[in-house]
Amino acid sequence: MGVTNLQKRYTELNVINDEIASLANEPDIYYHIEKIKRLQEIYPHLKHSPNIICVIDILTQEYLFVSDNILAILGHEPSDIYKEGFRKTFSLFAPNQLKIILDKIFPTMFKFFNQHKHSGTLMDLKISFSALMSHKDGSQRWYLNQITVVRQNEDNNPHWLLKQVTDIHDFKNDNFITFVIAQKNQDGIYHNIYKESFLCDEESTNLTEREIEILHLMSQGFSSREIADALFISLHTVYKHRKNMLKKMDVKRSGDLMKAAIKAGLL
Repeated sequence: MGVTNLQKRYTELNVINDEIASLANEPDIYYHIEKIKRLQEIYPHLKHSPNIICVIDILTQEYLFVSDNILAILGHEPSDIYKEGFRKTFSLFAPNQLKIILDKIFPTMFKFFNQHKHSGTLMDLKISFSALMSHKDGSQRWYLNQITVVRQNEDNNPHWLLKQVTDIHDFKNDNFITFVIAQKNQDGIYHNIYKESFLCDEESTNLTEREIEILHLMSQGFSSREIADALFISLHTVYKHRKNMLKKMDVKRSGDLMKAAIKAGLL
């Protein structure tokens, strides 16, 4: 594919993103949705975009728009998603990862939404997380899920979400769900304001806040005794946390723990 054609495709992808972003000020909601759907006929390259684009009404749990390229990327017809809504999309995630998404990621996401809803910065947040999702043929691949709020209700709570899903399997080389919240500044550039990683091999493998605290002190060269003194905990407790971290990160030595933590974005 030439550079010109690639630029054209991304330009056309930006067109539909701009249309969706304008939903915040559009009074005639369903007319605007139909307009977005017609863009796929005007710009056929959208069917070959690497990003699945969805608009979700989180109050009714309905999908208002699903781009046609979901068939090429996940093997599912848009009509499958329209019909079954959240139940269908939740079924696409691996069970152990869905638990992390529902128990860890979504509560944190809505916590940040609540913090930003009255300051006028809610729609400046971007939620990103990687996860294994099932293709209709039964295979599982890693996808990047990115969520932004494009419409608020009368109470300033999120009403409509723009969700983009991108296949990253060929670039993913670990078994961590990486969860990031970024905020857009006045220049339109996103910077990370929160980051957390979860190992997906076991039912409960994410590190606790205390373990991450100890991990950071270890990375600074603190001994177990120095960590215990700094955190006002017993040496036995430090040993216990270190043992748990080795198990959760599936490594045997402290040096390997540091490497795994850096790779997971914990350090």
